[in-house]
Amino acid sequence: MTASADHLLAFLNKAPSPYHAVVESADLLMAAGFRELHEAGRWQLEAGKGYFVIRGGKTIVAWRQGTGVAAEEGFRIVVAHTDSPTLKLRPRPDMKARSLRYLTTEIYGGPLLYSWMDRDLKLSGALYCGDTAITRVLISLDQLPVRAVSLAIHLRQDKASDSYSFDREKDFALVIGDGEASGLELIAEAAKAQLGRDPGPILSLDLEASDADPARRIGAGGSLISAPRLDNLFSCYTALAALLTAPDAAPWTQVVALYDSEEIGSQTYTGARSNTVDGILHRLVDATAEEDVWRAKARSIVVSADMAHGEHPGFISATDPGHVPELNKGLALKSGSMGNYAIGPGAEAWFSLICQKAGVPLQRFRYRCDHGRGSSIGPIMTTNLGISGIDVGSPMLAMHSARELAGAADVALTTAAFTAFFATEEPLPV
Repeated sequence: MTASADHLLAFLNKAPSPYHAVVESADLLMAAGFRELHEAGRWQLEAGKGYFVIRGGKTIVAWRQGTGVAAEEGFRIVVAHTDSPTLKLRPRPDMKARSLRYLTTEIYGGPLLYSWMDRDLKLSGALYCGDTAITRVLISLDQLPVRAVSLAIHLRQDKASDSYSFDREKDFALVIGDGEASGLELIAEAAKAQLGRDPGPILSLDLEASDADPARRIGAGGSLISAPRLDNLFSCYTALAALLTAPDAAPWTQVVALYDSEEIGSQTYTGARSNTVDGILHRLVDATAEEDVWRAKARSIVVSADMAHGEHPGFISATDPGHVPELNKGLALKSGSMGNYAIGPGAEAWFSLICQKAGVPLQRFRYRCDHGRGSSIGPIMTTNLGISGIDVGSPMLAMHSARELAGAADVALTTAAFTAFFATEEPLPV
């Protein structure tokens, strides 16, 4: 598989929700010969073969089984997340104002709220339907755009002010139409039209909003990517591309884990605090003694991939000038002494060395000491698994906006760094 900015755009446009991101990831894996396994099934694994497991429709773990004994060779693991900050529909979302129909939402994660106002949005995700057997159907309702509408400046009490405080309870109701049909009825009809069948009554829903405009290149020569959900589908795509680009046969097992729920703390059974990866690693060791699992982990390394902040020209003082990456200049190593990122100095040195030997550029990112800071699933994964690791991220601007900005050249550069991680024979630090 050859990673490219255009392939990433196609991936983004097909993945408006974590459910869709997992389906697209599975399609890429199956096209490369990977086979789906199920947690409830019995596994028979072959060396050098590719497999994947899906949990809850929103998390996927893929791996290429190593040719060596896991207790002796360990695992190379890249983790990222499928979810992004957004507006999620409430279970009973219908609201009416005069003739207009609205859908009430709840804020998911930490979006830049102003960026979601007054733009066409689409609803995507899963419906759980049926009257006897329950089925999960995925929908992405391009034909039913919705919108969060601002209050006109003339009607505001503070209309002389340029600042505005959002009311999270009221400001993000989405206009879906007018007339007598409720919002849920409109969604059900649009879902039937998209699916070409009636899936049955809606028993539960997990729908979220996203920018209705497709991802695309902008800037001179198309050097930049303007798209929703770059945080963190950029990392998901490049991690998968690296797994599919790396040599088929390696003594160690190559793993990519793409989790849901990172934006809300990972405290779900599809999140990084769950036993998803740890349970799979136990099964991959195929050990007769628990000691072999610990031996395998001691010979392993984790790379947590989540986006990094580039320098904003209007806010240069917001970033540390010695630790701010440039767009289109490659992946950045992320660090922080307070545990907001994975702390593994030996792993950091090893990753720097393999990138240097592979001719892949590497940058640095670190928050200013006097500013707030973000985090990632890196500390969660390294702590829960007991495996040393690092955090990395491709630089971007407008993180958590409804539409973000990244460098087109960074797609290939990031994939090259992850490919070197999976393929290198450089011994891991002791």
